[in-house]
Amino acid sequence: MQINIYKKKHKKNKIGEIKSYPGNIQFGIYGVKAMETGVLLSKEIETIRRVISRVTKRVSKVWIRVFFYQPITKKPLKSRMGKGVGPIKFWVAFIKKGMILLEISHISNSLALSVFKSISSRFSLKINFISREFYKK
Repeated sequence: MQINIYKKKHKKNKIGEIKSYPGNIQFGIYGVKAMETGVLLSKEIETIRRVISRVTKRVSKVWIRVFFYQPITKKPLKSRMGKGVGPIKFWVAFIKKGMILLEISHISNSLALSVFKSISSRFSLKINFISREFYKK
């Protein structure tokens, strides 16, 4: 049983819409950029990380630039009202438009494109594939 010492965070009702988030590639050569604002689950990133390691045959280096700081709680079924919030079920991150979600290096351009095609269906957000050459132009 998990004991929480600190008070649980309140869930935000609305994610703040901003025009763009100043995200640039810092560590890798290729990156995945969010094209819309939304919520990303920690399970999604874990499955994406597994797909990347499987497609690249564990040669690539991956940086995950998303931190899941918001706990989502859920009361058990058939429980009565009151008695506080339930236990933490999963963690989420609020993603803003233009944020870099992950970066990849040590792979070729064609392999990076195939990785992007395989992970694009697993994101719940619209994403875009970018590279370091994009910023040099």
